[in-house]
Amino acid sequence: MPENKRPGEGISLVVLAGGRSSRMGSDKSDLPIGESTFLECQIRKGRKLGITDIQVSGYRGACYSAPVTPDRFPGKGPLGGLESCFRLARERQVLVLGVDIPLVPVEELERLVLRSREKQKKAVILRHRGKEEPLAGVYDRDLADEMLAEIRERKGSVFAFLNRIGYDICDSAAPEESFANINRPEDYHRRIVQKVSDK
Repeated sequence: MPENKRPGEGISLVVLAGGRSSRMGSDKSDLPIGESTFLECQIRKGRKLGITDIQVSGYRGACYSAPVTPDRFPGKGPLGGLESCFRLARERQVLVLGVDIPLVPVEELERLVLRSREKQKKAVILRHRGKEEPLAGVYDRDLADEMLAEIRERKGSVFAFLNRIGYDICDSAAPEESFANINRPEDYHRRIVQKVSDK
């Protein structure tokens, strides 16, 4: 990569901010983390990588700094959100990032983006200690039609879709706690609030 080129140039970003947040009791996207929110934290990581084409999928709040793209087929889960966003993405590759893993370091996303330039298949996702993260990956934009077929003909599972198209892996070097899913109030207080208060 040329010295003056940033890792995210030529990549779009989709932040998945949908879901009912039923276990949390409030929209996870708007939870504070430091001086930001979960959603803005993920958007900021994309900008640090040099990504300028950013979309947010499924967000229902009022605090955002990137365009919110509605699902063309509501109620179809993450794959439905990706299908809609991929059709509007400007770049050929799309970094996908779930809003509920706000502790994933930007350096890890940079490794993922660089790995995606070497991939053999149309998707590459992060893996940590054997656990695969389909919502922390880089996908080819032209997968939108295949996503639509998965939604219409099958259950619309992201993993089922990945298993059908085939995918590559980027093994993570980050601490396991970086991949903590913040789904419940106790997760938030233990992983985020307590961590900040301990500093």
